[in-house]
Amino acid sequence: MVYNKSNKMWASGGAHENLVTIGDPRLRSETVEVNDISSTSREIEFMVNLLRTLNGAGLAAPQVGIFKKIIIVEVRKTDLFPERPESPLYIMMNPKIIKYSAHSEEEWEGCFSVPGLMAKVVRPTEITVSYLSKDGIEKTEIFSGYIARVIQHEIDHLSGVVFIDKVTNTKTYSTVANWVTYRETP
Repeated sequence: MVYNKSNKMWASGGAHENLVTIGDPRLRSETVEVNDISSTSREIEFMVNLLRTLNGAGLAAPQVGIFKKIIIVEVRKTDLFPERPESPLYIMMNPKIIKYSAHSEEEWEGCFSVPGLMAKVVRPTEITVSYLSKDGIEKTEIFSGYIARVIQHEIDHLSGVVFIDKVTNTKTYSTVANWVTYRETP
């Protein structure tokens, strides 16, 4: 099977020119709710195109300097992450997690705004999310497994929270290169 190539710049500690990275105060800024959906179409198109260029799983508006409550999620298999389950494209405006499962798991996370670094983060395995679609339709959906993790990660960005804030075991920090070399294999 041929997989999409993971973003080599991110894996080696670099960032795409359109990304806001750790240390930039904009990454920690609060966001505002989307009230006029028609005004977001160009921003959403930009975010979707960038996510696909990066071959990532998710992107939040603050990561590209847009301070609106918008996240984009589309999980695809890549050479670095061939085991992750794929998902369709989700465009979520004003997403809110309205229910968390009692069960949680500790798994690896990385972020385009924290290039070259990964660590394990504990997150609930299932969430219920309410959001507006790009067509302005109010939706409530249940997500579980990997996509639930990605959605939680991206929603955190809307409040200025980065995955490294949620790492409880600092011994799990790893460069992407070392993660590839030393990670546990199934």
